[in-house]
Amino acid sequence: MNSDKLLTGDYKALGENSTRVLIVDDETASRELLAQMLVKGGYVVRPVSSGCDALNVMRQEPFDIVLLDIVMPEMDGFECLELIRKDHAVSKLPVIMVTDETDRNNIVAAFRAGANDYITRPFDYELALARIGTHAKLRMTLSALRASEERYALAARGSNDGLWDWDVKQGTVYYSPRWKAMLGYSDREISDSASEWTNRVHPDDLEKFYHSTVNQPSASKTNLECEIRMLHRDGGYRWMLCRGVYVRNGSVVIYRLAGSLTDITEGKVGDALTGLPNRLLFVDRLERAIEKFARFPESFFAVMFLDLDNFKLINDSLGHQAGDRLLITIARRLEACLRTSDSVCRLHEKSTLARHAGDEFTVLLEALSIPEDVEIVANRVLTALSEPIDLEGQEIFPTVSIGWAVGESPSVRAEDLLREADTAMYHAKREGRNRHRRFEIGMQHRATMRLQLEKDLRHALAHDEFYLNYQPIIGLESSCVMGFETLVRWRHPTKGLVPPQEFISTAEETGLIVPLGWWITEKACEQAALWEAQYYQDRHLFVTVNCAVKQLYQPDFLNQFKEILERTGANPHCICIEVTESTLMDRAELIRPVLIGLRDMGVRIGIDDFGTGYSSLAYLHRFPLDMLKVDRSFINTMLECNESFEIVRTIVDLGHNLRLKTVAEGVETETQRSKLAELGCKFAQGYLWSPPVNHELAVQYMLSQPSSRVPCAPSTTEVRATSLLPA
Repeated sequence: MNSDKLLTGDYKALGENSTRVLIVDDETASRELLAQMLVKGGYVVRPVSSGCDALNVMRQEPFDIVLLDIVMPEMDGFECLELIRKDHAVSKLPVIMVTDETDRNNIVAAFRAGANDYITRPFDYELALARIGTHAKLRMTLSALRASEERYALAARGSNDGLWDWDVKQGTVYYSPRWKAMLGYSDREISDSASEWTNRVHPDDLEKFYHSTVNQPSASKTNLECEIRMLHRDGGYRWMLCRGVYVRNGSVVIYRLAGSLTDITEGKVGDALTGLPNRLLFVDRLERAIEKFARFPESFFAVMFLDLDNFKLINDSLGHQAGDRLLITIARRLEACLRTSDSVCRLHEKSTLARHAGDEFTVLLEALSIPEDVEIVANRVLTALSEPIDLEGQEIFPTVSIGWAVGESPSVRAEDLLREADTAMYHAKREGRNRHRRFEIGMQHRATMRLQLEKDLRHALAHDEFYLNYQPIIGLESSCVMGFETLVRWRHPTKGLVPPQEFISTAEETGLIVPLGWWITEKACEQAALWEAQYYQDRHLFVTVNCAVKQLYQPDFLNQFKEILERTGANPHCICIEVTESTLMDRAELIRPVLIGLRDMGVRIGIDDFGTGYSSLAYLHRFPLDMLKVDRSFINTMLECNESFEIVRTIVDLGHNLRLKTVAEGVETETQRSKLAELGCKFAQGYLWSPPVNHELAVQYMLSQPSSRVPCAPSTTEVRATSLLPA
């Protein structure tokens, strides 16, 4: 009989009451003999031939006894026993060593390593069964006792309450064992003094506690109920719900109180979605770390503040359920990443990681020796979180921006450290996301300026401080104005003209780019409709509008855009929506349906800053495109840098092959214009013809061109400003 296959089917069929024995022996004859002997004795047997096999099997199946050969190749019995004892205590799983009669030293070593007993070869059938049977009965007895104790403990804890009875006159309190256990103490470690309770109440909750208990509430009040924080043995505070009744002398004086104490910490400080501690508990842990640092300043601690990049876009495009699943996945990855043991830092239990709010997470790192420790952890987190996640059939590559601040002073406040880490996170996000930054003093000043800028932007939107400029797009063959690019400008009431590079990034980060984008879109459509009606009824003059990715991801983007076209009367063929190449490549699958919807309306689609995002020809074929705009950085250097020249040539050829209009941006010299024309580029814009100007000067420039048509029924209110633009 082959013992490795012995009773495989019967093993699975037998009930849980049968004693299950794992035999680990590399010698086939010895293994089979033991198996046959135990099967005859009524045991359920699982034989394996190596220590590695034994460990694998034990991860999948429970056993009551292990028979373990000492001498085996690869992994001997001592090594295997050491690994077994990491997961199974001596009292929980008997391990009986199998050895030769003359192997006295090994037997002694086995007992020291955690063996329960031994049997020797050649086997004495009755003696071996007697030894094994003794451990089987003992284990069954202990298991039954433990089960009984567990049932009693579960029943006692079922109410989740600790009971108390307070003799106000004597100043003594009966505390039930459960009451003490909730605070981490055994029954004998807390006396019956009332001070055992009052000394553990958080200072901020003491007044409320006294008012609810011994400060003699009004006679009409019969029941007490209050939430307080109480100091646990581990140094942290737990939220407790204290409920009880007043026993009065007559109808006035309270001489006794009795009731229950319930631990409600999880509900107060737990995040329902991710299961992580929330901000309240994290701040408590951080305050404890500051107190510990004041006593033991040999090492320092740090706070990491993490924010998911582009989380709102995922919520808006895939829905809140997908967003919730993403947050849960990120939480689990963070836990796995921060729970791994390493020499960088010592992380104290799960509470070092918390969900701060929304898509923000915080991490507390303690026992650090040098700041570089935090950098190593931050880099590990960035790597762990960047693995793709499937959401609603879309493969998402999440990234986070991390800011961190070091606790180096015992006088620092928890809220200050969190604010500093948050400020550093903002700088990491502004520098390109998916990176980490340490807090520096100058960051706080810049953060204050950013808050003021955000406030000013909101004021500007509400008080019509923005206006549009237009830069002509010229046909290189005809020198005729073919269209205009729309560019937003801000005239601040006290600062004057604010350049776009100083406010667009803040508008994107704060979400204000969405209302600003809709304002730009509507004004541009109004202008396009006016120009077509007055000057270009016989041909289409197109107007391009740059569209931010956050605006494109609005759930009702297509409906809102359609309403603007209808409201302004703009011809869809006269509108070209531009998106940057990086936007197109980063969120290709999400943005494609939106662009298709725009094309179905008749709107043109262009890629701005083309050549900087490394898009492939295969990707371009998937989008309904009409225009490629060559980034100005290549135009500026094409005459001096052969690489830039070849990039421009390649883009122009690509546009021809795909039947797309190719527009060169930033043309400033006649030489550049001539070279672009030689390459076959059909359109260009730049200071060679005109800077961005307001709509009045844009009209004057159109009318100054030799090929321009005479206006059709011009408006009597049209302003004719004097132009300094070239004819």
